[in-house]
Amino acid sequence: MNSPSLALKKIFARLVWSIIALSALMGSAYWSGDDFTVSLHEPAVAHSDLGSENERAETFARLATTQIRYSQSTYSLYGKTDEDELYSVKGNTQWLKDHPDRELPWGGPIRVFRKQAFMDEWGPLSQGGYTGEPKNLVNGEIYTLDHRRLVAYQLAGRITIPVQWASLSVVRDNRWKFSTSDGGCSIAPKP
Repeated sequence: MNSPSLALKKIFARLVWSIIALSALMGSAYWSGDDFTVSLHEPAVAHSDLGSENERAETFARLATTQIRYSQSTYSLYGKTDEDELYSVKGNTQWLKDHPDRELPWGGPIRVFRKQAFMDEWGPLSQGGYTGEPKNLVNGEIYTLDHRRLVAYQLAGRITIPVQWASLSVVRDNRWKFSTSDGGCSIAPKP
């Protein structure tokens, strides 16, 4: 890796931590040490009827893993970190089991959104051989855009997971993932 790329990553990391610190000062989150934690750390928000104030784009929360649905029908067993290192869902699951009081140190909170009826008007989107359709999702339910991490938390027996509410533009740009055939109740591994 060349030094300009490394320097940019360091600047970006400082910016992210500054944003988290600012969020903490505003009361929407707090952090300590190397782990990001949100103010709703203890009890999971176990309702699907959170108010829009709690679901503003780019805000952080902690949700029950069982209340988040899958927008995809399948997930890959492997992925890459921001540092371009390979990881596996199995490895992440084991790491979470081995560190029950910590969050995964890579990837950050998973991106989530609540499906709204107007999203159906966006229509289907194709990317990389996949086509998704907003109509595959159930209005009013919460969905993830980061399936492998949600699966790892669930397989590790974690009850809650840190989340970040996605902006509408991010949701719209990722609708190619909306391939679920059962409203997001299940997801299958794809070797």
